[in-house]
Amino acid sequence: MPSNPLKPGVIAYQSGDFDLKSGSKRPAFPQWANTDNNFYKPVDIPINKRNFIYSPCSPNPEFTQLGYCTTEYPFEKPGFNIMDRSAGISIKDKLNQTVSVGETMGWRTSRCDVCVKEGAAYWEVEVVKGGSTIPLSDDSNSVQKDRIDSSSHLRFGVSRREASLEGPVGFDLYGYGIRDQGLESIHEGKRKEVLDTSNHILKEGDTLSFVLNLPKFDVQVNQGKEYTLRRIQALRNISMKHQTSTSVTEPWNTVSEEPATKKRHKMNKNTDFHLALLEDIKYNDIVRDHIAIRYKNQLFFEATDYIKTTKPEYYSSDKRERQDYYSLENSFLSVYLNGEFVGNAFQDLNPFLPPFSELQYNEKFYAGYWRNGEYIEDPDDNIDSKIESTSDTSLITNNFPTKKTSHSHKKGLLLRNKYVNNNKLGYYPTISCFNGGEANIVMEKSRLKYFDKIIPPHSLIKDDIKTLDDLFMEQVADDIVWDIIDEVEEEVNSKRRGKSPTLLNPTPLIKPAIDHELDITS
Repeated sequence: MPSNPLKPGVIAYQSGDFDLKSGSKRPAFPQWANTDNNFYKPVDIPINKRNFIYSPCSPNPEFTQLGYCTTEYPFEKPGFNIMDRSAGISIKDKLNQTVSVGETMGWRTSRCDVCVKEGAAYWEVEVVKGGSTIPLSDDSNSVQKDRIDSSSHLRFGVSRREASLEGPVGFDLYGYGIRDQGLESIHEGKRKEVLDTSNHILKEGDTLSFVLNLPKFDVQVNQGKEYTLRRIQALRNISMKHQTSTSVTEPWNTVSEEPATKKRHKMNKNTDFHLALLEDIKYNDIVRDHIAIRYKNQLFFEATDYIKTTKPEYYSSDKRERQDYYSLENSFLSVYLNGEFVGNAFQDLNPFLPPFSELQYNEKFYAGYWRNGEYIEDPDDNIDSKIESTSDTSLITNNFPTKKTSHSHKKGLLLRNKYVNNNKLGYYPTISCFNGGEANIVMEKSRLKYFDKIIPPHSLIKDDIKTLDDLFMEQVADDIVWDIIDEVEEEVNSKRRGKSPTLLNPTPLIKPAIDHELDITS
């Protein structure tokens, strides 16, 4: 066990963190609880909920500043993320390939641990239990509905980080789902398309194949920049109207005008702050404000997750200022049934790069600090003492300024921006289960049944399509690179300050989702 102490704010190493007897450098599997037959649920691990996201981490003594790096559970192959699921989802044989829910249980959802960010991706799903319920000829409508509701069902599709896991994929704005009953496409809870299944009805044992195509990253960035400029212009117009409007109100209109005046005052009060957030977006940067925690003697990174985007109050008649005006160019989700193309379930998917996505954010705190806070640059001062009134913890962030201006006061300091990319933005293959529904996801090229047989949709060629196992390896490589970049950046910042300071918690006033269960003692 390394003897060098870590900087303040980083949880201390424990002797068990460096137990090399197991022969594995990755974390041990969690404990499992049997739910039914060969199905299990992992216990004593946090799951993603309440806008917090968790991932395994491991100590890295080579990282003298951050102390920890990302890692994965030692599954043999990529599959479902055991922490990115509803608590009602069970996993077969303690692996990460097959998911289900108990009978009599409603819709529950699980996401894959591979994020598709650009280009074309392919995967397959095997229907183990579920499929279309064939109505009998003498059934009435109510009887048919009861037969469907009492059967096992599945939904397949893709979802973003904001999508809820406590309902079927496709029931909100952030997911696109396909019903097993008739292969109907569902988005925002509405039927969008019915795929051609005239030659075959989905049943147990069938395989659905999916091709998701997204535009290149640069195209998405340009779209995000355009949307940002439109929102900035709308905000500036609102600000100018506020500055030129009179504050005098006619006596006979005082009562009727007061509520609207208060609303305008509240809106304009945050206009400058919203402008600062939008102007501060760094489209090509990755900001991972995660912190290492010890939860039931296991190590995890905890970070805030993306939330459902709030609608601005400063819309004008220009539709280009509205998020629903934009869609991803040449994006689609194509579906194959047992290798036969049945259609495009969705086209023109919603964009997800900032500012189309926003992190959970304590706007009242950050806006107040930006508006009223002061920062005095002095290398001999303890940084915590400048902000001790706003934070009861001291953890790492890469957002603190490093430029030295001796004895100068700097206002308008953005401690944190909600419009950032933490390298988890994109669409995740997703499966929802109902009343005992069971499905198996296949990602590895060697196990795919129809990858070599399908005809690529639209203008795609086979070489353009990647399988999810390839994307998973790229994702692991990205995490390694960004671990190193974050550590080097923190070391450089520390040298500029001339010491190893304790920095501000990236989410100082957001209560951790599992705060009452944390053990951060050494």
